[in-house]
Amino acid sequence: MEALQNVILLLSEPLVQFFIWVAVLFVIANIFVDRRLSFWIASVGATYFWIKTQDPRVALKAWLVVLGVFLIILAVKNVFNLNIILLLKGKKRCPMCCEEAYRKAKVCPHCHYKFASETDECET
Repeated sequence: MEALQNVILLLSEPLVQFFIWVAVLFVIANIFVDRRLSFWIASVGATYFWIKTQDPRVALKAWLVVLGVFLIILAVKNVFNLNIILLLKGKKRCPMCCEEAYRKAKVCPHCHYKFASETDECET
């Protein structure tokens, strides 16, 4: 019962509500258009409608959260030469063709390059 109350309390936060609106608009837009375009439609649409009807500071806070996460991912990629997105997907980049391959693959499924070690990364 306490967990349900915590979820309800979390859902009553305006910042969480903003991200829920972005997610709902993304799902709806994803039905009709390409995934990349639907992200922008959802982001800009949710921001526009939120600013018109709710507190604009919440939208600003949400975009600061998104920017912060983006900067953390970018810093990890540049400092540690580690692609978090590929790591989360369980994949790596082939140094020959730059296509994604499963992390445990010994041969690239696209160009048949034989991986020598785990540290191989695409130069581009």
